Amino acid sequence: MEAPLQAAGIAMLLCMAACGGPPWTLNQSPDGITLRWYPDSTPDAAADSVAQAHCQSWGKNAELISYDQDGSAQLGRYRCR
Repeated sequence: MEAPLQAAGIAMLLCMAACGGPPWTLNQSPDGITLRWYPDSTPDAAADSVAQAHCQSWGKNAELISYDQDGSAQLGRYRCR
Protein backbone atom coordinates (compact mmCIF):
# COMPACT_ATOMS: atom_id res chain seq x y z
CA MET A 1 0.00 0.00 0.00
CA GLU A 2 2.90 2.34 0.72
CA ALA A 3 4.60 1.89 -2.68
CA PRO A 4 1.64 3.24 -4.74
CA LEU A 5 1.45 6.30 -2.49
CA GLN A 6 5.18 6.90 -2.85
CA ALA A 7 4.95 6.52 -6.64
CA ALA A 8 2.04 8.99 -6.73
CA GLY A 9 4.05 11.48 -4.69
CA ILE A 10 7.05 11.17 -6.99
CA ALA A 11 4.84 11.56 -10.06
CA MET A 12 3.29 14.70 -8.59
CA LEU A 13 6.75 16.14 -7.83
CA LEU A 14 7.86 15.44 -11.40
CA CYS A 15 4.77 17.09 -12.83
CA MET A 16 5.25 20.17 -10.67
CA ALA A 17 8.90 20.36 -11.69
CA ALA A 18 8.16 19.87 -15.38
CA CYS A 19 5.09 22.11 -15.47
CA GLY A 20 6.14 24.84 -13.07
CA GLY A 21 9.31 26.67 -12.29
CA PRO A 22 12.93 25.78 -12.65
CA PRO A 23 14.56 23.46 -13.27
CA TRP A 24 12.75 22.80 -16.54
CA THR A 25 12.81 19.37 -18.16
CA LEU A 26 14.29 19.36 -21.66
CA ASN A 27 13.96 15.62 -22.14
CA GLN A 28 13.42 12.53 -20.06
CA SER A 29 13.26 8.78 -20.41
CA PRO A 30 13.70 5.75 -18.15
CA ASP A 31 17.43 6.03 -18.91
CA GLY A 32 17.92 9.66 -17.88
CA ILE A 33 16.83 13.28 -17.77
CA THR A 34 18.18 16.63 -18.96
CA LEU A 35 17.26 19.77 -17.02
CA ARG A 36 17.76 23.51 -17.58
CA TRP A 37 17.81 26.32 -14.99
CA TYR A 38 19.41 29.67 -14.18
CA PRO A 39 22.07 29.23 -11.50
CA ASP A 40 21.57 32.77 -10.17
CA SER A 41 18.08 31.85 -8.97
CA THR A 42 18.07 28.06 -8.71
CA PRO A 43 20.76 25.99 -6.97
CA ASP A 44 22.27 22.92 -8.61
CA ALA A 45 20.88 20.90 -5.70
CA ALA A 46 17.32 21.60 -6.90
CA ALA A 47 18.11 20.02 -10.26
CA ASP A 48 19.86 17.12 -8.54
CA SER A 49 16.69 16.50 -6.49
CA VAL A 50 14.42 16.58 -9.54
CA ALA A 51 16.73 14.17 -11.37
CA GLN A 52 16.83 11.85 -8.36
CA ALA A 53 13.01 11.83 -8.09
CA HIS A 54 12.71 11.09 -11.81
CA CYS A 55 15.13 8.16 -11.65
CA GLN A 56 13.61 6.81 -8.45
CA SER A 57 10.25 6.61 -10.21
CA TRP A 58 11.95 3.96 -12.38
CA GLY A 59 13.56 2.21 -9.39
CA LYS A 60 16.97 3.70 -10.19
CA ASN A 61 19.34 6.37 -8.87
CA ALA A 62 20.40 9.53 -10.70
CA GLU A 63 24.03 9.92 -11.71
CA LEU A 64 25.27 13.29 -12.96
CA ILE A 65 26.83 13.06 -16.40
CA SER A 66 27.64 16.76 -16.85
CA TYR A 67 26.79 20.36 -16.10
CA ASP A 68 27.03 22.58 -19.19
CA GLN A 69 26.48 26.29 -19.83
CA ASP A 70 23.95 27.52 -22.40
CA GLY A 71 24.29 31.30 -22.29
CA SER A 72 23.31 32.24 -18.74
CA ALA A 73 21.44 28.96 -18.23
CA GLN A 74 22.84 25.78 -16.77
CA LEU A 75 22.10 22.35 -18.26
CA GLY A 76 22.32 19.21 -16.19
CA ARG A 77 22.47 15.80 -17.84
CA TYR A 78 21.73 12.80 -15.62
CA ARG A 79 21.74 9.06 -16.21
CA CYS A 80 19.43 6.69 -14.35
CA ARG A 81 21.33 3.65 -13.09
